[in-house]
Amino acid sequence: MKKQISVVILALLICLTSVGCININLTRKSDGGSVKIKKAETSSVKYETFDNGKIRLQIPKGWKVFVPKVVTYSGYSFRVYNPERPEIGYMFSLAVSGFLKSEEARAKYYSLYPSSIFGQLAAVDPQTTEGFYKAWAHNAKLANDTQLKEDFYIVTNDFTVIENLGKNALGGDILRGTYTSSGGEKLQGLFTATVVDTGSYMMYGLDLAPLKSYHNIIMHAPDAEFNNWMSILDYSLGTIEFTDEFMKGFNREQSAQIEAVKANAKIYDEISDMIIDSWNSRNSSYDIISQKQSDATLGYERVYDTQTGEVYRAYNGFTSDYSGERYKPVTDDMYTATISGTIEK
Repeated sequence: MKKQISVVILALLICLTSVGCININLTRKSDGGSVKIKKAETSSVKYETFDNGKIRLQIPKGWKVFVPKVVTYSGYSFRVYNPERPEIGYMFSLAVSGFLKSEEARAKYYSLYPSSIFGQLAAVDPQTTEGFYKAWAHNAKLANDTQLKEDFYIVTNDFTVIENLGKNALGGDILRGTYTSSGGEKLQGLFTATVVDTGSYMMYGLDLAPLKSYHNIIMHAPDAEFNNWMSILDYSLGTIEFTDEFMKGFNREQSAQIEAVKANAKIYDEISDMIIDSWNSRNSSYDIISQKQSDATLGYERVYDTQTGEVYRAYNGFTSDYSGERYKPVTDDMYTATISGTIEK
């Protein structure tokens, strides 16, 4: 999918597998009798334009965009989320900084300047995308509490990498992972960030120069629903445009960075394609295991429509009750497919 965007933005692809549902019931007649289907919420999403004078983007109708009260042009950040289910959405931050390269450097800095943020933020070691997100939960909570004074940054407790899907075009990794939300729910997402070493500043035998991370994106949904929401989150992310007003402010605030932004804007079609290709070539074993566990926990069977290929969750016992030939149990490879709805009793 090719999209024209005026400024840099990493288009991160996401996919999903379980599903919230809306109250649209369909009854299909078949050789085995009627089958009542509740269509998936993701099957009827409509979009509306969000425009705050700095960014414009398409978001699912009824969703919200959260821009923190304290935000700069060079580190512009926002979240897009479903207000009824805030665990579904994505976060974008153009740049974050303030962390050091090792725990030894952080501890030394703290001993010298205990009130400085550089001594309080967790170090990013190694200086990779995974290292960045391993430290993210601590840093996000600290930033929310001390700098933003509001719960903006997503706190990714127990962050665990499922799979490294490869490099993005800016050198950072694209990670598929899980984490535990502040409310205790297991979420799955795609994570990307490009960690940049800004140079060295040696003191006491330690490098005390800070790091920066650019184009930080977390896309997230409940673990069992991630595949279904992928295309919706990706579409919204891919529509983001930064306005001329934003670019003027950005240029005044961070003139040295503007050339990098312009250069990045030329390769976003490539980045989008790379992310999609990486996701499509992911290891499916996690999908199969997690979806089977989810079905067992929630009391579902999973079947597919032999005429359309659509995959449905069905009430436990459906295959015993159903005498037709149209709906059959899925094979393992079908657990990576999005769910079109739920068959009700």
